[in-house]
Amino acid sequence: MDQGLLEILILAFVAGFVLFRLYTTLGKRTGSERPAQPQPVQGDLPREQPLAQKPAPTPGGTAGEGLISIVRADPSFDVDHFVAGARGAYELIIQAFAKGDRDALRGLLTPRVFESYAAAIDKREESGGPAPELVRLRHAEITEAEMRGDTARVTVKFEAELAEGAHGVRDARERWTFERAVTSPDPNWLLARVTAA
Repeated sequence: MDQGLLEILILAFVAGFVLFRLYTTLGKRTGSERPAQPQPVQGDLPREQPLAQKPAPTPGGTAGEGLISIVRADPSFDVDHFVAGARGAYELIIQAFAKGDRDALRGLLTPRVFESYAAAIDKREESGGPAPELVRLRHAEITEAEMRGDTARVTVKFEAELAEGAHGVRDARERWTFERAVTSPDPNWLLARVTAA
């Protein structure tokens, strides 16, 4: 038998053995794999667990009691998902305000807050003043929560760094109150109030 053919056969055998081992090993579960990370869900969250099995909300005091009342009214409410959504809303609202994008703001704010933001944009555009730019969102935590009738209200304290033109970077500490009618099919929360923290 030719030397070159023998080498090819040996290499083919080795390659076949390696592929066979890969095939038999890959795809097998050993029990030590990480569980799949849940992906963000658009729209209503699935109602997988009854209220009795849901973990208690983490904030204490009146915020914790308020969150429990919201979960009772809307079992799909999830504290971690809400805080992540509030952080995203904060960034979107700051960016839309900076750009003067009234259409984007309209879907994120209650009508009263929208009027206030639109008036501030008009004033800034007339004066040519600087628009705030989000440098970094440092912290977000729920400080208050309550049910008012069928409306859930959750207040989040944000700590961020904002740049405003030549004024440099400033610390921003604000409490944003979001609200949503739990009976509504619309899963979106709207910004209903902003106060200094």
